[in-house]
Amino acid sequence: MSEDLNTRVRNRLRDEKAKLKLSETDIAGQLQWSQPRVAQKLTGRTPITLNELESLCFAMGISPSECVRDRGLEFMAEMTPTELRALEQLRRMSTTDRDAFFHLLGAKARANDGPERYATPPKKSHGRVKIS
Repeated sequence: MSEDLNTRVRNRLRDEKAKLKLSETDIAGQLQWSQPRVAQKLTGRTPITLNELESLCFAMGISPSECVRDRGLEFMAEMTPTELRALEQLRRMSTTDRDAFFHLLGAKARANDGPERYATPPKKSHGRVKIS
């Protein structure tokens, strides 16, 4: 089961706090809050308002949208909607079209860039049907 948004946000804030080696007292001092208030927000004893989320994110150097984002989508943090649509189109291209596109860009597609497909295609039966 995936975590809910409140849990995801609190986990991300706690992870950033640990990564930066910040104490609750450090954060409280920066935001002019009390240490118990910071603790209550990060543990979930009290809800985090949008204004408080913005303040906590500021104290930890991340954007609120980054704090809310699902993990695993970090590569999209720097992409504009147009860039994301271009990537989606690129993934839909045939191998020939993709190679031509890379040629136009002056970039070569490497053979070891990963699988073209993520599912294994069925083996050809050469006209025979195998019944198990």
